[in-house]
Amino acid sequence: MHIRNLLPLAAASLLLSSAAALADDAANWGGFYAGALADVNFGSTHFALPGDMNDVLQQTKHDHTSFAGGGMLGFNWQSGNMVYGLEGDLTSGNGTSSVTACTKIDGCFTSAHDSFTTFNHLKTDMSGRVRARIGWTSGDTLFYAAGGYSFADTKLSLVGLCYDAAHPATPDVFNFSRKKTLSGFNLGFGMETPIATHITLRAEYLFEDFGHTTYAGEAPEWNDRSIGVRNSALRVAVAYHF
Repeated sequence: MHIRNLLPLAAASLLLSSAAALADDAANWGGFYAGALADVNFGSTHFALPGDMNDVLQQTKHDHTSFAGGGMLGFNWQSGNMVYGLEGDLTSGNGTSSVTACTKIDGCFTSAHDSFTTFNHLKTDMSGRVRARIGWTSGDTLFYAAGGYSFADTKLSLVGLCYDAAHPATPDVFNFSRKKTLSGFNLGFGMETPIATHITLRAEYLFEDFGHTTYAGEAPEWNDRSIGVRNSALRVAVAYHF
């Protein structure tokens, strides 16, 4: 992980440590909790055009940074200084990845001859996770690891510009879209500490891998797209423990 990704987590950890010193009494981690969360998402998306010998991707990978927010609900069991839990969350606002493809290596953004340029946009609208957590307490602070299932609702949008050498100034525009719900896994670790009675503050790192998914094309304009998605996120959350 890049050092720029670690700095916000280090700052959040320092904040949590300071907050723990101000807590009135030791935390009881057992029971239900609900809260709100926000994250900085570092997405990495890989585009491929399987089974097609004509289209050439000018760029096959796009990394992007985006922000997301949402809510979470969970339950903890505590045995001594060990804490076990189940948690689910929903977030929105995970950003868009974009790459460009065309049918000729030298044909993109030119009207010298027939060419077809495609702008590929993959947008994530809503995503969620169901995770198991296991951790241990040190003083008032809970240190934990978590992992489980992730899903993401996505939409692939293609905008095609078809340049005709006979009429180079006015390309024909074609639009096409496909929606898919991606499935994958997540792993993460973090720390959580009380900042007031029944209220905790959390900071964590989360990694998600959705593998590769094929978005079916539509002949004759569009061939299939195989898209791989991985995300890393730095998250903060505030929870109320009932």
